Amino acid sequence: MMLKIENLSKSYRDNNAVIDLSLDIPSGEVFGLLGPNGAGKTTTLKMIPGLVVPDRGRIEVNSIDTSEDPERARAMIAYIPDEPTIYPRLSGREFLRFTGRMRDIPPDELERRIAFHEELFNMGGWIDSRAEGYSHGMVQRVVLSAAFIARPALYVIDEPHVGLDPATAETFNRMARAAAASGASVILSTHTLPVALAFCDRLGIIHEGRLMKVFRTDDIRGEDLRDIFFRITGTGPGDIADFFSGT
Repeated sequence: MMLKIENLSKSYRDNNAVIDLSLDIPSGEVFGLLGPNGAGKTTTLKMIPGLVVPDRGRIEVNSIDTSEDPERARAMIAYIPDEPTIYPRLSGREFLRFTGRMRDIPPDELERRIAFHEELFNMGGWIDSRAEGYSHGMVQRVVLSAAFIARPALYVIDEPHVGLDPATAETFNRMARAAAASGASVILSTHTLPVALAFCDRLGIIHEGRLMKVFRTDDIRGEDLRDIFFRITGTGPGDIADFFSGT
């Protein structure tokens, strides 16, 4: 099992962010975590690479306990936050070189991988300019490239499609699927239900810190994922029918 989470819990003062969450993700799977804002998605993802320390529970990455051997576990993970940043005085290329050296990628191989991603994510016109002038989508392309260049065993990605144009989003989808086909695993959060349904092998719905349901996307073909999501979480669009009528 590439990722094994057992009875994971985390609280912030009086707020139970994650409650007794257990989840197994095998090698080669793309897993999508769905939930309303504040449901516990980001906290769950941050606990996997150790950016947030759980109050209780256990996390294993490829049979390595992240609390017992955190450095070895982190070496197998690429994590991308929902608001990625790059040091503003670095260029995209310098950032990729820096992260590649941190991963001990040989220099010639690193340059080859950077060149591949420069073309793949259409960064040729700006990759050598300072990141202080980048848009959110440009930063996202660089940090996604850094993750793929590392070729980790586990990708942990919070809202990967935010700020990406349709072509870049599809490029990410194909790269993530190719990574999974090579044996890596991907766990990501998203609010885009149609993308989750089309892209992920399995989905988990989290609400108020609890993992409410896990299911294969193939098992719900023909059903409306929005209806499933709203039913499980007790959420749904508000009633706006009478607002513009003046009543």
